[in-house]
Amino acid sequence: MKNNYFIYLLSFFTGFLSLSQEIIWIRLVSFAGMSVPQTFSFSLAFFLIGIALGAQIGKSICESTPDITINKMGYFFILAGIVDILLITIVYFFTQQFQISFTLLAFCILVCAMTRGIIFPIVHHIGTSKIKSGAQISNVYFANVFGSALAPILVSFVILDHFSTQNSYYFICFLTLLIGVICIQKNVIRMGIACLAIPIFLGLSQISNLIYILSKDSYKNNLQPHTVIENKHGFIQIYHDRGEEVVFGANVYDGKFNTDIFINNNDIDRAYLLASMKNDAENVLVIGLSTGSWAQVLSTMPNMKKMTIIEINPAYTEIVKNDHRVAKLLNDDRVDIVFDDGRKWLKNNKDKKFDLILMNTTWHWRAYASNLLSTDFLKLAANSLNSSGIIFYNTTGSLDAYYTAKQVFPFVYKYKFMALVTHQDPSNAYLNVKENLCQLKDYNSKKLIFKTKKQCDDAYKLIADNEFSPYEKSNLNSWRPLEIITDDNMITEYKYGKGL
Repeated sequence: MKNNYFIYLLSFFTGFLSLSQEIIWIRLVSFAGMSVPQTFSFSLAFFLIGIALGAQIGKSICESTPDITINKMGYFFILAGIVDILLITIVYFFTQQFQISFTLLAFCILVCAMTRGIIFPIVHHIGTSKIKSGAQISNVYFANVFGSALAPILVSFVILDHFSTQNSYYFICFLTLLIGVICIQKNVIRMGIACLAIPIFLGLSQISNLIYILSKDSYKNNLQPHTVIENKHGFIQIYHDRGEEVVFGANVYDGKFNTDIFINNNDIDRAYLLASMKNDAENVLVIGLSTGSWAQVLSTMPNMKKMTIIEINPAYTEIVKNDHRVAKLLNDDRVDIVFDDGRKWLKNNKDKKFDLILMNTTWHWRAYASNLLSTDFLKLAANSLNSSGIIFYNTTGSLDAYYTAKQVFPFVYKYKFMALVTHQDPSNAYLNVKENLCQLKDYNSKKLIFKTKKQCDDAYKLIADNEFSPYEKSNLNSWRPLEIITDDNMITEYKYGKGL
């Protein structure tokens, strides 16, 4: 009976460890692929192929060796652990010299899944060789499925929130080797494996974080990030480049720390346009904190009483806290930062109304971008808008986003890649931009942002240099008929997305 329970335990860990490594590989591929949605199907396809090939090999082993034992099965666990270590080491050293290759990643996922796929047929064979009952077969399968189901929860929400992706990967490798050692009954072999494994893991721990290496060409060639923050929500990279601090989210440009319109290296003039067009706004909603630069500019609106910022990743407050240009945002008693999904928060707070909603939306081709660009979301946001309110969001160049906005709002204006949507004509508000710029002031010091009329004029000139025009008159040229973005079609992500 003890042996029976041990088989269930091995079946559990077979599923748990296999799915755990799959999650880590998907996370790495998603990072390398700039979070495009195709990375998931890419990873899953090769993992399933690998599992199928491994299962076929495992079946052949069981047929050729019907009396296979738990002792021998331990070697397959050890093989899987060693192969995993070799694969991640290959990726690390390859990426140091070259750009990341999706062919290499596909190969690694395939081999990883294949070596782990060998194990379950053997576990099933041993577990049901003496007891052929349906209950025994279902118990072995249940243990495996339970381990597979637990892995996404435990790894995605617990382990990755406390350990780096690389260390989580090594932990799975270590656990795989440990189970292999437990299965092997010969103490001499156990000691030998331990003597080899300990120095290997000590050596691996000295290797710099793999994410730094994968990030080295994301912003500029051979420029690694100065800081990488990892948690269950993803990655934040900070690059230092000639006095600028550039922030990437999951390997994609997110923004720069800057609130000075005369520097304007992050196109912060867009935030000043909004703040001066709607300077009478009292209740403001910002979806996405990022560097905090945009929110800091909006905080200078003289009549603002409350700003609610919805941010899914708490780590952004850490980087905001450490930058003098935006840190005061966290001490502004009018500002309330809520850690939640923006869409979910709006659904749960339909009673709240806002004069202004800002979304410096991420790239339209990234996974889940449709959640902020679709007609479904715009209708949800419109419900939270006062009658004279404005929604200002980044289309990142998607012409379909403008076309979609027009299906929900009567007035859609274009400024750079931003869409300004409202139920009332905003052209009169735009006429007051120059005057209202002179009224923006720092909340703490009460000092005006633009101290002289010349500074106001210069700031207005920077804004006016870019056309602010209705969607109908913006002459958006497209090589195809524009389409409406919905939650179901997700055209910006798949049909017209960036892909791999």
